[in-house]
Amino acid sequence: MSYNIFQIKLSESVYDFVNGSEGGHTKTAEKFPEYNAHLETQHRGSEGFTTGMFEHYTKVCEVAGFEHRNLEIVFKILNGFYFDEETGTDSIFEEFVSGFKMKSGVRKDGTSYNVRDMHSLSVGDIVEDTLTGKFHIVDGCGFTEINVKSLEVA
Repeated sequence: MSYNIFQIKLSESVYDFVNGSEGGHTKTAEKFPEYNAHLETQHRGSEGFTTGMFEHYTKVCEVAGFEHRNLEIVFKILNGFYFDEETGTDSIFEEFVSGFKMKSGVRKDGTSYNVRDMHSLSVGDIVEDTLTGKFHIVDGCGFTEINVKSLEVA
């Protein structure tokens, strides 16, 4: 009993294009389908989602099952609700979240960093309930069940 979390991961080439002289949001969305999916779902949530967009999502982590199955609790866990400012730790995240990758780099000031290769659960992200097999997209307010697979028969 767990939840799989899916997010759109944009490549450096997408970021370079959108920030370049020929880029911008509209031209980037036309050139890169994953950027279009990112914009549509980030700004419109379930209203911007179509089943074909799911191919642009990557599973970024799992949230283990807990006594009260609730998408709102998943949202809280992945948005630092249980982070303890005094100790600088999040024991709930550490207990229930797994499967994420780490990425490292060097800041402009020369210091290195090591962070989770995912962002907090946000509008447009998708949560799969592995117990029911249902998928929900994060909306501006709450969650909406979605179909991630095309029902078309070839």
